Amino acid sequence: MKNPGETLRQVSREFLNGLGQTLLQPSPYVGAAFFAAMLLNSPWLTLFGLVGCSSGVLMAWWRNYPYQERIDGLYGFNGTLAGLAVGYFYGTQPQLLGVVIFGAMATSIIMHLMLRRGWKPFTAPYVVVSWLIVLVLMITNWASPTPWSQSATTSLDVVAGLARGIGQPLFQENIFTGLIIVCAIAARDWVQGLYAVAATIIGLAFAYLAGLPIEAINLGLFGYNGVLCAILFAGKSIRDFMCALAAVLLSVVLVRMFHIVDIPPFTFPFVLSAWLVLWLRDILENHQ
Repeated sequence: MKNPGETLRQVSREFLNGLGQTLLQPSPYVGAAFFAAMLLNSPWLTLFGLVGCSSGVLMAWWRNYPYQERIDGLYGFNGTLAGLAVGYFYGTQPQLLGVVIFGAMATSIIMHLMLRRGWKPFTAPYVVVSWLIVLVLMITNWASPTPWSQSATTSLDVVAGLARGIGQPLFQENIFTGLIIVCAIAARDWVQGLYAVAATIIGLAFAYLAGLPIEAINLGLFGYNGVLCAILFAGKSIRDFMCALAAVLLSVVLVRMFHIVDIPPFTFPFVLSAWLVLWLRDILENHQ
């Protein structure tokens, strides 16, 4: 039987790794840095993320999911993102915390089912649950979406667009929050940090040259899925670079397609781009 101190350390590690895994960082130290960065942006939005992470972790404990998967934070990050999504899109209303709890618990169940089938879920459980939450709230009219933040300027703000592109996977629009996040990533792995910065630059440049809405570019909406793609494929080989570049560019195109049909993309462009690039990479490697 574990003593209380050991149990607390385990739960803390699962929780912090869950926060870190939101940007593919299985590190309690990076998770703690993300927590501090989110607090800087919005304490109330942070609360929604923490409730989501805790609910996902507790569901994994209750269902007795594999120990190593729990320690690695695999049952915390989708719940975190679901909680942040609800708070960002509908406002941090206390009555929505129940939605966050049940939604986050559902992400753990979906994650477990996908892992058991040998799939690479990434953030797919969060995306599926968040789309369902949006659909249910729209049908029941229980809560209405809050207006999206508007950029303070109608001209291109490169620094803001780049920083927010890194913070937007966590729905963080504070420039300093984005800087803390990328510094935490780079401190753990400088290659991933470099790829993350490059991805948000590519996303911003591609969107600007394509004539996409300046307000969305300044908010980092065309960069954050690419950041996740770049971190996933980051490496020092040419193959790693080409895979990352292909996934980043594809994610930008997919984000725009979702905006055209007025469906929140969340991180599905990252998930789909990652799946496609991994599939193509495997095919090419098997034919060599």
